[in-house]
Amino acid sequence: MAPPAQSQRSPSPSQPSGKGEVSDLKMQLRRLAGSQAPGADDSKRELFKKVISYMTIGIDVSSVFSEMVMCSATSDVVLKKMCYLYVGNYAKYNPELALLTINFLLRDCKDEDPMIRGLALRSLCSLRVANLVEYLVDPLRLGLKDGNSYVRTVAVVGVLKLYHISVSTCLDEDFPATLKHLMLNDQDAQVRIFSSV
Repeated sequence: MAPPAQSQRSPSPSQPSGKGEVSDLKMQLRRLAGSQAPGADDSKRELFKKVISYMTIGIDVSSVFSEMVMCSATSDVVLKKMCYLYVGNYAKYNPELALLTINFLLRDCKDEDPMIRGLALRSLCSLRVANLVEYLVDPLRLGLKDGNSYVRTVAVVGVLKLYHISVSTCLDEDFPATLKHLMLNDQDAQVRIFSSV
């Protein structure tokens, strides 16, 4: 009996077949980095969608890391969310790449928009890279005192994540006492609930 015939699968037109597509994305992202031209954010969105879709189907798009970070200098919340998703995915596999993101995440933690502050803080705490612990302390301290309940809730969860990485840092910064204070005194029920965990 003859072995079954090997089928020749050709790549789907919607999936990249090689590194050429990723290289094209890299060039397009580099061209748009820092651009404030009308329609630039829409173009970035389309490129970010492609990068995220390639990432979710298992194609290595780590080569566009610096371009993604450069293009994240925007006030568009959707772009920020996509960039944070991308960064969180690749930072856990490559801690050296995570260092590139620290400056823009720290800057976004001080943004005037509470949604961006919260998203940046959540992403920063989700990196879970031991050598980045020192960068978490100040944003968490500010987040726990933030005037917006969403940011405080994210900061509380961030303290719990920090605890799993470095118990000593949490204790040195007296975060358990701060969480207890929030649990007993915060006006927002969600902050109180997360503080009690």
